[in-house]
Amino acid sequence: MLTCKQVSHTLSEEDYEKLSPLRKRLLKLHVKLCIVCGKFNRQVMDNQDMCRHYKAHQETSLRDSPELDDRKKDELKAMLAAHSSDSKEE
Repeated sequence: MLTCKQVSHTLSEEDYEKLSPLRKRLLKLHVKLCIVCGKFNRQVMDNQDMCRHYKAHQETSLRDSPELDDRKKDELKAMLAAHSSDSKEE
């Protein structure tokens, strides 16, 4: 069985999804059963999952996002500059 220190060290150094199946099962078992480090390490695992999903989502949304032409970019910059100067005057 893994110790709390080993579990925390493993989670801080690696993504648990990339571990071998046996090591991943042992780690998850320890996190489920341990009252000392279970809640913290569950949160670490959840954060790793969220980051992994966010990264995958970001890659697909960037690839599918439309490109602005230079004229539209310049129009937006001008609008932002005008709005910014209006806000400073108030």
